[in-house]
Amino acid sequence: MLRRIRSAGRYGGDAGVATSVLVMGMAVVLAAGFLAFGRIAQAGDMRNRAQIGADAAALGTLAPLRDQAVNLALTGIDPSAAGYWAVGASPEAAAAKFADENDVRVTKARLSGMAGDTAMVQVATKWCQLKNDDELTDKEREDLRNRRNLCTDSTGKKGIGRSGTATAVAKLFIPECSFFHEQAGEEETGLGRLTRVSCERDGQRVDVFPNGDRQRVTRLFKIRLVDDEDPVAYNGAPSGLGSAGSGSVVNHCATDESKTPAEDLSFGAAVVAWSLCWLGTPYAWGGGNYSGPTRGICCSPGGYDGRNYFGFDCSGLTLYAVYQASRGRIALGHYTGNQIADPRGTPVPTNQLQPGDLLFFGTPTPHHVAIYYGDNKMVEAPQTGKNVSITPLRSVDAARRFG
Repeated sequence: MLRRIRSAGRYGGDAGVATSVLVMGMAVVLAAGFLAFGRIAQAGDMRNRAQIGADAAALGTLAPLRDQAVNLALTGIDPSAAGYWAVGASPEAAAAKFADENDVRVTKARLSGMAGDTAMVQVATKWCQLKNDDELTDKEREDLRNRRNLCTDSTGKKGIGRSGTATAVAKLFIPECSFFHEQAGEEETGLGRLTRVSCERDGQRVDVFPNGDRQRVTRLFKIRLVDDEDPVAYNGAPSGLGSAGSGSVVNHCATDESKTPAEDLSFGAAVVAWSLCWLGTPYAWGGGNYSGPTRGICCSPGGYDGRNYFGFDCSGLTLYAVYQASRGRIALGHYTGNQIADPRGTPVPTNQLQPGDLLFFGTPTPHHVAIYYGDNKMVEAPQTGKNVSITPLRSVDAARRFG
């Protein structure tokens, strides 16, 4: 005979069934919560990975520029002459290398600052978090059907999803460097031979020329993450048309567009044109750099204090003109001996001069340098008390042609 047997548990009948349903419901809710939590954690992990990749890519973008600046310092040339225009590769290429090593892809890379010394990089993770079916928009469903705009998750499955994204900005900080020259002869209008260069960062001073230790020098050139891009736009070439920073000095190319050097000039003509931007600028012993005139230094062999003047000395004018004409690819030293010995210059017979050739005066070591203008004239920063001007050609001891 069949008998109905009640549950022998503590709770019997309908109460036991209700309890089971409640437990199962709670399990489903917990499972859903774990899934949601897992997706949130995965999304957070992608953002973290993206930020790490963005930081690495931004820092890596500026590594070639830092190496260029270090090379200049080790050869006795002012590292402030470094510019991304001389790197020889795009910032996107440098960023992509470091992004790839961190499993992200570059979506945007941009330089700012006059020398391109600030890099902004945006990245996205190479893999994504796929959306659930109920999260897809109508357009995304259509893309999925047509296999468009798909991404791949960490398991290799393709679909419509979200990638982790991030942005980072990095900047190169070049140390302050001091240049020491031997005493020039009384007849010299330019600096004497460069004897030593030392650079300082955070209270640490290191001799970088001659025979500087590359590793120690490199540590002085810091690439750091920063909050914002440089407000100065990077245009891919040195800016030689800025303000000189002194009311007594006039940049004729900046004040008169008709005198601005055209981009299609030959190299020699461009050297002349850039030097003519500063006609009338005072001679300042030790003055001038790759961006334009500067305050001079103390003191010339004749006892003149260059700090009393804002302008160029003879080799300061020539290094400026060559640097601008080469769009920042030829940075000469601020010493006539360095300039005549620079291997990028080709010796030219003094009876075969062309505009833009550098003219050297004095043997065996030149004490003055000028720029051949043409028509038996030259552009020069003559000496203390005079200004940058076009003067008659004098007897030349040597000439070099750059570019």
